[in-house]
Amino acid sequence: MQQSKAKIDHAVVDVLIVDGDKFLLVQEGKPGRNGTYNLPGGHVEANETLFEAAIREVKEETGYDIKLTGLVGIYQSVFPHINISGPVFSGTIVSGTATTTAEHPAIRWVTRDEVHQMARDGELFTTYPPYAVDHYQSRGSVALDIVASYVH
Repeated sequence: MQQSKAKIDHAVVDVLIVDGDKFLLVQEGKPGRNGTYNLPGGHVEANETLFEAAIREVKEETGYDIKLTGLVGIYQSVFPHINISGPVFSGTIVSGTATTTAEHPAIRWVTRDEVHQMARDGELFTTYPPYAVDHYQSRGSVALDIVASYVH
């Protein structure tokens, strides 16, 4: 029996939005993810840079306008049917109001301990939010100029 291989269908980005010792998570409302939480983010669209996608996805999922402040790392969650991988940027809110949608029915600020408890309880869609939080708290993020985009 041949095992099917996971494939990457598109680039994804996520943002670790930081406010003091709290981090923003959004609740997923899509089938297969319903009720779980994740960092705000999503697919990079055609003719869009990673930075543009990150800012757009956060606005769509939270209602907030943000400023990207660095790159926390590149993370991967491998499922039997899909391989989700991409950069996680750090960011701060500059304006806007928390807004939920059918696809993201709740927004939640959590501490490091809370995100780790959510991971233990199976409440996260992807596996990397606790790692991103730990990496950010232990070493911060690297300057955004480490990421190069070439738009053609």
